[in-house]
Amino acid sequence: MSYAADVGITVLIYVMLGVSLNLLVGYTGRVSMAHAIFFGIGGFTAARLTLPPADPAAASSYATVVSGFGWNWLPALAVAAAVAFLGALLISLPAVRLVRGEYLILLTLAFQLLANQLMGLLDWVTGGPYGLSGIPPVELFGWSLRAPERMFGLMLVATAIVVAICWRLGESPFGRLLKGIREHDSAVSSVGKNPVVPELLAFGISAAIAGGVGALAAFYYGSVVPGNYTLDVSILIVSIVVLGGAGNITGTVVAAVVLGLLDPILRRTFGDSAIPWQAVIYGAALVLMMRLRPGGLLPEGAGITRLLPRRQRRAGEHRTPEEALARLARVTKTETAEAETVVEVVGLQKSFGGLTAVNGATFALPAGKVTALIGPNGAGKTTIFNMICGTIPVDAGRVFLRGQDVTGSPAHALVRLGLARSFQDVRVAQRLTALDNVAMAVPGQAGEHIVQLALRPWRVRRQEAATRDRALDCLALLGMAEKAYLLAGDLSYGDQKLIAIARLIATDCDVLLLDEPTSGVDPASVERVVDGIGRLRDLGRTVCLVEHSVHFVQRLADRAVFLDQGAVVAEGTVDELMQSRELADLYFGT
Repeated sequence: MSYAADVGITVLIYVMLGVSLNLLVGYTGRVSMAHAIFFGIGGFTAARLTLPPADPAAASSYATVVSGFGWNWLPALAVAAAVAFLGALLISLPAVRLVRGEYLILLTLAFQLLANQLMGLLDWVTGGPYGLSGIPPVELFGWSLRAPERMFGLMLVATAIVVAICWRLGESPFGRLLKGIREHDSAVSSVGKNPVVPELLAFGISAAIAGGVGALAAFYYGSVVPGNYTLDVSILIVSIVVLGGAGNITGTVVAAVVLGLLDPILRRTFGDSAIPWQAVIYGAALVLMMRLRPGGLLPEGAGITRLLPRRQRRAGEHRTPEEALARLARVTKTETAEAETVVEVVGLQKSFGGLTAVNGATFALPAGKVTALIGPNGAGKTTIFNMICGTIPVDAGRVFLRGQDVTGSPAHALVRLGLARSFQDVRVAQRLTALDNVAMAVPGQAGEHIVQLALRPWRVRRQEAATRDRALDCLALLGMAEKAYLLAGDLSYGDQKLIAIARLIATDCDVLLLDEPTSGVDPASVERVVDGIGRLRDLGRTVCLVEHSVHFVQRLADRAVFLDQGAVVAEGTVDELMQSRELADLYFGT
């Protein structure tokens, strides 16, 4: 019985470490090779806090640190998680905005190796290579939980709590935001959400859970040793996430159980000779999984929750564009003066080396109108968009939004002021449904905040229903309601363009910048884009678009600004500009 309980505790530790790392790897898309270090930070912190204070008379007889502060296990557990959280911030603060992909892997790998070496060297803190021993066990109601049979119950409860927390975070609006960051953090910023804070929280929460698990493991085993927190352990945790399925909590649990039981099964079958073969088996399993099922045992979205949208679909898939327009108009139609200038661009200049991309561009966007920026390739149209939105710093000139100087403001700040943009490439989250892509852009979601998720779950649930209903209206406005529950990656490029426009509508911004909304789009989808942008005018939105299709511009634009070599050459209606032979030679006749 004790042996089975001990194996069960090991499996539960793997489960908790796996699901906590999946919150970072699967949902946020950031790979960390240092999870074992946060596991160890929690263990050593809890050990030093709970070990009894030093006995001066006996201190000289010990070669290593054996003293602590005599805390109770529960506050020591909380502090261990907090210290691990702060440790994660130590490496994630410089990493979040500066380091990506393989460089983040290298950064966390370096942290893993450095911290593990320090655990062995700082003997006055960690006890050196032999670690700390004599850690008091957990005591509940006068019962000592050192025995495996007793400790298993507490670990099972802790595992259930950790899995519930990670599932709740991952499948909430906060988790949806993390998934958006995973695929296109610039797109998240373009709909008014600052991607830095959620990413930092994902790092911190993942590490804090690992630290708490490390504390529980220290209380159970009675000792902590640097050799228990090596790179091999971090690789094992990453393997659990990959084998189970990144972004799927259930898959991680399954993989942790499989790998956790593999060690005792091999030992019982082959004895000590099985130890060298464990790494071979783990590696072979990873290679086979990547070859045969790259999404893992249970890929993202697989499981019982996949059945839920089918019930929701019946309520929204037949919503018509006209119905959506009426519903959105009641809530979001803006009241602006006919001649009001919403955006004013004054003397923008930008050079890249010796090339002048924008040369003193000056124009204005009148409220409630569709304005097109047109001109030959290389005229500076997209560069001006990027300068307006703060993506590219300006060399000279200013941008005003309703008279307020917003030059250089980040994209997420501009959205909160009422201006949003799309991109030439669609930048939709391929592994999210069309509905979730759009719902991510709805402002003011309580479920995107950790405290609200924890303290006001009923409000979050009600607001999420309203958010999804609004997102469905935005899709229906573009004739996309019947595809709301399909993965964006399974849709055509034209449909993805429509999703990107619907996402902008969901921001509630009254100024929308559309960068080549019909490029690469099939003719049928072009018609839906035309209809959708026409409905934006009906909603009172101010639209500025960059477009190469003369036919498209003629049908939609109230006015056009002609650019050549980064300067404004002419302004007026499209018909007026087309009558100029000089402009026709530059653009229309090509």
